[in-house]
Amino acid sequence: MKKTLLALAIASISASAFAVDTSSQNSRNEDMFAFDPMHKDQFSVSGSVGVGGYYDTGSKAFYDDWATGLTLAVNYRNNRIVGYFETDLMMNYATKHDVASDVGTAKWVNGIESGPIANVDKAWLGFDTGFGIASFAWANDTALDAIDGAGDNTYEFGASAGDASDGFNVVKFQGSTSGFAYGVSYFETDESHKASDTGVNGYIGIEQEIFNVYAGYETRDSDYDVYTVTGNVQLGAVKLGANFWIEETDNGSNLTDKTNTGYYVSGGYAASEDLTLAAGYAGNTEEIGKTDTDYSYVNVAAMYTLAKNMDMGIDIKQELDSGERDEETHVFAAAYYYF
Repeated sequence: MKKTLLALAIASISASAFAVDTSSQNSRNEDMFAFDPMHKDQFSVSGSVGVGGYYDTGSKAFYDDWATGLTLAVNYRNNRIVGYFETDLMMNYATKHDVASDVGTAKWVNGIESGPIANVDKAWLGFDTGFGIASFAWANDTALDAIDGAGDNTYEFGASAGDASDGFNVVKFQGSTSGFAYGVSYFETDESHKASDTGVNGYIGIEQEIFNVYAGYETRDSDYDVYTVTGNVQLGAVKLGANFWIEETDNGSNLTDKTNTGYYVSGGYAASEDLTLAAGYAGNTEEIGKTDTDYSYVNVAAMYTLAKNMDMGIDIKQELDSGERDEETHVFAAAYYYF
């Protein structure tokens, strides 16, 4: 699952100043529905500026794919009323532009074209129940996003359930208490209500000081289902993690029904206070009808803290088994400043 600017910031070794807080921390317990007059002290603004990009040996192109840009986030809390708004101002670039003859080949650069874009990534209002946040959003992460990559310790090329992603008109409840984590959400897949698919997903988990483990599920009206188990464990300077998933797509025919079964295991090592090294291995089998195709790759990453609010990272992926395609090498590098 590709990481957005915000996800990259959260995944970096420097703690993000603008990660969304969904824990229950009521400021007033005696009156659940108290609402004070709106005041500037109830708002906090933070964000990041980043520059980064990709290279792969198939297309032989350098391209940004929205890794470069400015992210601004606004948190709001008025006793139990909470809210969050995030917008990304991104500048895309590519050293090569696609042509029709490259479609479906290693030369294809994912349809990337140069140019700027502004995107409202998240916009939601919620209520702190004391056991979690109940929220409604025009755009937001779905519940499964919180845990589907919990086993990834690398920077960019980790693998997890492929279609667990952001949604629109998201109704969500998410929280944790006494070492148990939980979340459930209803969502639509497109800004257009008429054109979108609808789905429900959720998870339960156990969160302890040295380990976390979660189980999640997603289903959509289009007969698409995801089952996933993820987790990680901290052993001193070493952190280990794993993601397992099964994706099933029912196309109404035994010849075209699709199942994708995969796993990703990774480990990270804090070589120093500023430097973290990590590596991962992914393997999955795609079954379409009676045809099975195996895919696998390894990736290695390094993440370095330049200063209290600056960090950078690099991730290199080498495909080992890619079906009938040539095995390619992919590189991603980025640096971020947080404020």
